[in-house]
Amino acid sequence: MSCKDNIDALIANPEPVLVGAFQGASCFGSAYEYVFILDKVLRDAGIRKHVPIQFITSEPYIGHLGLDGVGDSKSMLESALRQRDIKWICNASVDYIEKDIMHIDELDRKGNIDFKYSLPFHHAMFIPPFVGIDAVANVDGLCNKKGFVITDEHQRSTKYSNIFAGGVCVAIPPAQSTPVPTGMPKTGYMIESMMTAIAHNLHSIIVNNVEPTHKGTWNAVCIADMGDTGAVFIATPQIAPRNVSWFATGKWAHLAKIGFEKYFLLKMKSGSSEPLYEKYALKLMGITRLEEDEES
Repeated sequence: MSCKDNIDALIANPEPVLVGAFQGASCFGSAYEYVFILDKVLRDAGIRKHVPIQFITSEPYIGHLGLDGVGDSKSMLESALRQRDIKWICNASVDYIEKDIMHIDELDRKGNIDFKYSLPFHHAMFIPPFVGIDAVANVDGLCNKKGFVITDEHQRSTKYSNIFAGGVCVAIPPAQSTPVPTGMPKTGYMIESMMTAIAHNLHSIIVNNVEPTHKGTWNAVCIADMGDTGAVFIATPQIAPRNVSWFATGKWAHLAKIGFEKYFLLKMKSGSSEPLYEKYALKLMGITRLEEDEES
């Protein structure tokens, strides 16, 4: 059954919904987007009052996002959930799932079980923890235990000098130790900065015959859809401590998300990953892909 079929069945037969992220997950923004968009779909169908929704997350607090928060993300996302009557459980570890029932442990700050829940559901969507593929993970010394490639500051493997890695496959330590394992997300602009650094470093090696020197900034610029509103955050760099840590919500962010998606697809079709006007517009806000561009 497709997601749409399951949503249609939910609308026809309203029952409880669970949305969230399993222990070890790292891409929390998608879970928040899903729960807010689903809330909007159910309100538009006129049945939201018949569908209890709970947000279940391994994060130590709402708005942690695997980043130990960005700006005022905690209070803003808590407020957005309250406004939509969405209950939540943090420090949640899913014990096991049986038909229409999810069994969840809520841990305290010391990692001990504080509460146990058996929650009924008709529809559920949870972000899984990511792991590396066997073809990469099984190479001796290339990856960590999760199968993510261990790299230096130039995105180069610390074991194999002819291997570079960027994106979700890169090993990044968690932002902090949490009662339930919580991974570090690899956001879009952060990945673009990694790949830009790799392209320059390969050019240095292949064309100029010199060692790589380019480093990605790992800055993060994210726009999240929330159904009829949205959220935007800027973290430069993504990993704290940061030069900029800003989070905002509003209808404008929802429209910005729609506009950005259209712009991004058009940009990819044209084969221009970073038009000059985009590069300099972002630079005016202190956002660049390479560290040397920050300094120039």
